[in-house]
Amino acid sequence: MNNKRIIFFLFFVILITASFFFALKNKKNKTDKKNLIIPTENLIPTISSKVKVNLSYINHKKEVLLSISNIPPKTSTIEYLITYETEEGGLQGVNGIIEVQGSSFEKKVTLGTCSSGTCVYHRVKGKIKLELTFKGGYGQTYFNRYY
Repeated sequence: MNNKRIIFFLFFVILITASFFFALKNKKNKTDKKNLIIPTENLIPTISSKVKVNLSYINHKKEVLLSISNIPPKTSTIEYLITYETEEGGLQGVNGIIEVQGSSFEKKVTLGTCSSGTCVYHRVKGKIKLELTFKGGYGQTYFNRYY
């Protein structure tokens, strides 16, 4: 009779302990779900595949030529951001706004700084990242690529 009570007591302790751990795990999962970040803003859609974008080195890698063709109608501006790492270990970038007039565009961009006619050029290490935001009567679209 004593053995039955001990077995029943051990079974009861194991059942209570297991219930406690399951309840604790369930509470943790609910907390994790509460901490999820859900975006409340709309994401910017990417540009149409009809738009052709190219970024190529010119002038012995001291500049790049940004070329965009088949720009969507009703586009008023294109914001650009060109970022790259230098051999010296720094992150550099160039940004600007293009006032769109027509369906194509080209611009030379210096990879360095110029002042009073003297330029100091950066030595680019690795790939160059190009980000474009097209803005117009249709809203905004986005482009992002490494060259």
